[in-house]
Amino acid sequence: MFSDRRWAIITLILLLGAAGRILHITQQSFWVDEGYAFYHAHFPDLMTSLARDTHPPLYFAALRLWSEVAGHSELALRWFSVLPSMLSLGLIFQLARELMAQRAGAARGQRHSAPYLAMLMLALADAENFLASEARHYTWLVFLVTCSMFFFLRWIRRSRRSARWSWILATALMAYTHYITVFAGFAQGLYALICLRGAQRRRALAGLVIAALALAPWLLLVGAQQLGNSGANWSVDLSAAVIRDIQVKYFTEQWALVAALMLLGFFTVVYGREGLYRLRWEGASWLLLLWLVFPFSLTLIANEFLPFLQPRRLTLWTPVIALLLALGLSNVRPPIRNLLIIALLVYGLFQVDFYRVKPKWREVADLTARYAVSGDLVLTDIAGGDYQLAYYLQREAPGGKMLPEGARYESLKIQRDFYPETYETWLPQLLDRFDTVWLMYWSNDPSAFNWLRELGFERSADFVHEHDGGASGNIDMHVYRYDRFADDPPLVQFDNGMTLKAAQVVEKPLRVDLLWETAALLNRDFTVSVKLLDENGLIAAQRDSQPQLNLRPTSGWHIDEAIFSPHELELMQRRSDGEYQIIIEVYYFEAGQPVKIPTASGAGAFTLATLFLENSGDSA
Repeated sequence: MFSDRRWAIITLILLLGAAGRILHITQQSFWVDEGYAFYHAHFPDLMTSLARDTHPPLYFAALRLWSEVAGHSELALRWFSVLPSMLSLGLIFQLARELMAQRAGAARGQRHSAPYLAMLMLALADAENFLASEARHYTWLVFLVTCSMFFFLRWIRRSRRSARWSWILATALMAYTHYITVFAGFAQGLYALICLRGAQRRRALAGLVIAALALAPWLLLVGAQQLGNSGANWSVDLSAAVIRDIQVKYFTEQWALVAALMLLGFFTVVYGREGLYRLRWEGASWLLLLWLVFPFSLTLIANEFLPFLQPRRLTLWTPVIALLLALGLSNVRPPIRNLLIIALLVYGLFQVDFYRVKPKWREVADLTARYAVSGDLVLTDIAGGDYQLAYYLQREAPGGKMLPEGARYESLKIQRDFYPETYETWLPQLLDRFDTVWLMYWSNDPSAFNWLRELGFERSADFVHEHDGGASGNIDMHVYRYDRFADDPPLVQFDNGMTLKAAQVVEKPLRVDLLWETAALLNRDFTVSVKLLDENGLIAAQRDSQPQLNLRPTSGWHIDEAIFSPHELELMQRRSDGEYQIIIEVYYFEAGQPVKIPTASGAGAFTLATLFLENSGDSA
């Protein structure tokens, strides 16, 4: 049993690990891989969906079950990654104890400190902290690899049948979670050949064969098809920059200290009476060495034939790095050990080495969902994949907002990838059925622009979202609006040349969408005022701004260019039921005073529509 002091240490480490994994868990948007995970998990036919992918099914099937209980929010889906990461903290404690039990020359202090240090190092690991905040399978990969290694060593030491079958089950489950985990199985097999003897060696190799056979049905069903989906678009070539990236992500900027402690961790330091010591290589150190070397070396070899090298896919390194750091630290005597722990702790708390800036897909989807209306067509065309936008637009836009009923959503990326033979006929037929199209674009494919131009659409808005770095570089994302106008006369023209081509009143929430153009270049910036007047002519709501949310000042307009300008109205106070008028005014400031621009007919304002509003401003 643990003393109260040791339980306190374990609790503090668990709290530290939980803080690193949970704080800011929803700060960044879902990125394409998380949207992809949600898409797979909720596709009606999981096997058909995953056959197009390069992953085994366990995580996606489990995520589907989890989301049915916990819900589909960002927080709920990412919590499914936090849970195994927290379980790994407890499991690595037990794995470190198992390793120390097999180190015959280890002193009592080494045996006691290593499990706590292993927990601490894994709690501080940036790879786990970052990947636990993603709705992806990487923390499950780490947990199951750690589980497999623990039961493997437990079976070797105790020769219990329950431990052996637990190891075989964990090994099969980790292979069903991510194919790269088979490299950990290879490490176990080579360790069995090097260090085990007789019947135990045969049983170890047989156990790995059983685990491999458990994966065989899945590979027979979809393996050939998945091999055709190489994942080359997501892999990187080995280079000095990639090596540096891997070095920092897993070994931190303190890599020299980390490497030295890890090297020391392979050995047991046996101290003499007068401080003399010797290094002892224990049998289990072979497993740690193979665990460290095999994933990277085999990934490099396999990457030559089937590209899949990505730094994040080496995350099965994370527990062995934590273990070797802990074993290395436990070999160092106080007070130097304490100073090293403090240095690693302070660095881990205040420095982040495993991180990437994700595009702001949540904000992109929110803008589109806010301004699209029933009857609009919403398209996404994102080079890397647009599953994350489909998630936000159809499921979980901020505040529960999603596309309004009657608006249609389609992914151009999915259509091109899955139905290439019909794409060029499908797209123009689709576009021709709508007069307003929203296009969220981060791609190099011009097909949508070509057909929009061919079918007579005019671009009326371009909302730019800056992407400030990360793997994709500094590439801006765009939300375009396109409109196709009838040959009807304009609604009104103002004396300065501003022409209101079309307008739409959206009643819930109350908003007025204006579509402008100008017959002449405008030499100043005009303000548009949208007012809601009650039956007594009093202002019930008002929105004054330069067009397109102040993004398109009139001095920058081109002749005959279409300009979309939404104006959201919020009632100033509780109003009684009745008829309200929406009027449009245009003015500019001179000497600090507003100067109104009359309409071509000489009116001071244009009356756009009359509404009947009831129930404290809720429209009928």
